[in-house]
Amino acid sequence: MQLAIDHVPVAWSDLDEVRAEFERLGFAPEFGGEHDNGVTHMAVVGFPDRSYVELIAAKPDDPGPHFPFWPDHVLGDGGPAAWCVRVDDAAEEAKRLIDADVPVSGPWYGTRDRDDGTLVEWDRVEFGDDATRQVLPFAIADRTPLEYRVPETESSGPFGGVGAVVVAVPDLEGAVDLFRRAYRIPRPVVDDRPDYGATVAGVPGRPLFLAEPHDGSWLADRLDRFGPGPCACLLAADDLDAVGDEHPVGDPESWPTGRVAWFETEMLDRQLGVLAR
Repeated sequence: MQLAIDHVPVAWSDLDEVRAEFERLGFAPEFGGEHDNGVTHMAVVGFPDRSYVELIAAKPDDPGPHFPFWPDHVLGDGGPAAWCVRVDDAAEEAKRLIDADVPVSGPWYGTRDRDDGTLVEWDRVEFGDDATRQVLPFAIADRTPLEYRVPETESSGPFGGVGAVVVAVPDLEGAVDLFRRAYRIPRPVVDDRPDYGATVAGVPGRPLFLAEPHDGSWLADRLDRFGPGPCACLLAADDLDAVGDEHPVGDPESWPTGRVAWFETEMLDRQLGVLAR
C-alpha cells in the first residue's frame, strides 16, 4: 500500500526518436529488447533505486494498431501512458484490491527477451474499470531476479529514481476517494496551478499527484484525447540546482508537496520533470 513505483511507461511511435530526445536531455537509454507480444520493443532509463522510465514503441515492421498496451499513446506519441508499482506477490495484491472493492484483471504472465539472450519473466495485474484502469497503477511481481529486468545503473547524475507521477483525472474528489479506498492514502494537499492548467492534489508521503484540468487548458485537451491517466513523470532529486547544472530544466515551481522543475523539451512538454521534496 506504499505505492513503490517500479516504472513509468512513456509511449511513442518511434523508439529511436524518443530515445534521441532523452539522450539530448542528458540520459543514456539502454535498449531492453522485444516484448513477448511480438509488436513492441523498449528501452530503459534506469536509476539507483531500480525504478525506471520505460520507453516503449512499435517495432518498425509493425505499424499496429493491435498493440496490447496503450495503442492510442503509442500511435499518437502520447508520452506517459501508465504507471507501475512493484509488489512481492501479484496474486496477493489482486486479492487485497478485490477486498477493497476494486475491479481486478489478471495476474498475467509476461516475458521479454534481452539482447544478450536472457529471458526476463514476471507477473502483471491491472486494477480498475474502463474509466480508472490507467488512473490506478498496475502491479508487477518478478519471477526472475529484478536485475534481469532492470539493469544496474552505474550513474544517473543527481537523480535517485522516479519520484512521482502526475495523473490527470476528470473528477479530483472522486479520484481521491478511489485512492483512499485502494491504498489508504492520507488526505492530499490541494492547490490551484494555473501555470499547469489544473487543480493539483499532492499526497503527503506518496509518489502521486492528481490533476483536474481547467476548462480549455492543454491538460483538458490531453484528457479528451487519451483519457484519464498519467500526464507527467517526475524524477526524484535532492538538489534542483545540481539538476540544472547537468540537464536542461526550467525554474522550479512550488507544488503542493514539493518543488517541480520541468525539462526543456517540446516533445515532452510538461510531461517530464524533476521533483524535490
